[in-house]
Amino acid sequence: MSQFENTSIVLNSHPDGAATLENFRVETDTVGELHPGEFLVENKWLSIDLYTRARLNKSTGYISSIKLGEVIQGETIGEIVASRNPLFSVGDRVFSFSGWQKYYVGDAQNFTVHRLPPTALSPTIFLSVVGTPGRSAYFGLNKIAKPKPGETLVVSAASGSVGSVVGQLGKLAGCRVVGLAGSDEKCRYAVEELGFDACLNYKTADLKRDLRAACPQGIDIYFENVGGRISLFVAKLLNEGARVPICGNAANYNLGTEVDAASPAAFFSSLPDAPVNRFFLVTEWFKDYLESDTFLLNAAEKGQLKYRETIADGLENAPQAFIDLLNGKHLGKQLIRM
Repeated sequence: MSQFENTSIVLNSHPDGAATLENFRVETDTVGELHPGEFLVENKWLSIDLYTRARLNKSTGYISSIKLGEVIQGETIGEIVASRNPLFSVGDRVFSFSGWQKYYVGDAQNFTVHRLPPTALSPTIFLSVVGTPGRSAYFGLNKIAKPKPGETLVVSAASGSVGSVVGQLGKLAGCRVVGLAGSDEKCRYAVEELGFDACLNYKTADLKRDLRAACPQGIDIYFENVGGRISLFVAKLLNEGARVPICGNAANYNLGTEVDAASPAAFFSSLPDAPVNRFFLVTEWFKDYLESDTFLLNAAEKGQLKYRETIADGLENAPQAFIDLLNGKHLGKQLIRM
C-alpha cells in the first residue's frame, strides 16, 4: 500500500469574512496498510458546494464545523483501487463523502459509500442532477412546496446546481417558472436551455417592477437558495397559501463567524400573512434516496433534466474554484477533475 501517496486540502484557518486561499493548506501523507473490512478509493471527481462555506466558520447554527487541520468536507466520485472488503471489488465506481483528497479509506460502517448504478451518462451526474443538488430540488419541491399545475414558482440561484433542477422539475409539474440569477448569460441559459418561462438578472433588474411583471398572478412557491434582499421583493408578491422551501442562505455565508442558514425562515414567518416555510436538509429524507435517484436518473436519461458543469483540473485548484463559486463565477455544477 505504500505506493499510494495521498494529497489532501485541509482547513488552515477560519475565514474572517470572505474565504481566501490562505484559509486552506495542502498536505501529503502515505496511505497505510488496509485492515480487514477496509477498501481504498481513488477519487476522480470532487464536488465543490456552497454549503461548505458555513462549515469553515468556528461555529454554525445548523451543522458541524470543520476543525483546523481537518480535510475539507465534500462529495466525490471515485474508483476502488484496493479492497479487503467482500462488498467492494477493485474497479467498482463509487460515490463517497470523502472530502478534498485524492485517496480515501472506507469501511463497512460507512453508509455513505455506494456503487454507482449503470448509466450511459457521465458519472459526474451523481454529484449534480442525481446527487445532493438534485435531491435537494426534488425533496424541497415534493415534500414541502407540493407544486400544482398553473402555479407560479420563483427560484433564486436559478442557474446553479440546485436551482436549475428546481426550475425544470417545476416545469414538469406544470408550473410557470421564473428564475433569478446573477448575470444575463445565466438568465439566457435558464430560459433558452432549461425552459424557464422568464429569468431576471437580480444585479441589474428593477426587481420591484420586473418581478411583478414576470409574475402577474403572484407567487405560489418561492424556492429559497440565497436569502438577502431578494426575499424582500418576493415577499410582497406571495399569494395566500404560498410555500417557501428554504435550501440555503448563500447571501450571508461570508458575513460573520456564525451562519444560520435557517434565518430566512424567521423572516418569512414574521410576515403578516406568513407562507408555509421551513429550512430543510436533504438528509431528512435519506430513506427516500432510492425514490429520488430513480426518478432523477430516469428524467436525465430521457433528456427531461438538462445540466451544465464548470470544471477545474487538479485538486490543488479546489480552493480557488470554491472561492469562484462563492462569487458566482460558475454555471451549473462546479466540479474538480482530479
